[in-house]
Amino acid sequence: MKRLLAVILAAAMTLALVSCGDDDSSEKKSKKDKSSSSSVDMSKFDDMAGEYECVDVITNFNGSDAGYRPSEVEERFKGSTIKLEGDKLEMEGSSFSLNAKKSENLYYTYMVIAKDSGYDEKPHNSDRKFCHKDYEGPVWFMFAKEGTDQGGDTPVARDTIEMYYSPSGTQDWYFALTFEKK
Repeated sequence: MKRLLAVILAAAMTLALVSCGDDDSSEKKSKKDKSSSSSVDMSKFDDMAGEYECVDVITNFNGSDAGYRPSEVEERFKGSTIKLEGDKLEMEGSSFSLNAKKSENLYYTYMVIAKDSGYDEKPHNSDRKFCHKDYEGPVWFMFAKEGTDQGGDTPVARDTIEMYYSPSGTQDWYFALTFEKK
């Protein structure tokens, strides 16, 4: 039941996030952010810096249909660690450059995108393309700072990352990975 709820939450978050880019004000703000400064706001990354351990793994329906067995995916990722330092993410021996922005979702502090993934944040329809087909790695993730209200009685106990990961050969995320700060 917990996994089903997590899959439903992940799908709802995806729909909410991709529908955010429709209004003109966010487009203007995005253009302004890009043109106003060529330097990266490192304070966002300072908030997230550290080492995290994977505590939960979900394989989405497309991943299961493509032959990714949930037990094998869980064996690969659960207990693995990632490291955030500056605007870089170290995962499974690879380094990924990141962009971060303040999240519009009240339950999260930042939305973070892997620069090379090709994720564009624009609304997607049924033939959505979240990343480049030959890309393997984290596409995007949401970061919740310790103490963030999750809409219930218990705020987040540790800094948490909800990551959406795509294996090479697809343009969708197949794995949802939850990491907690060590």
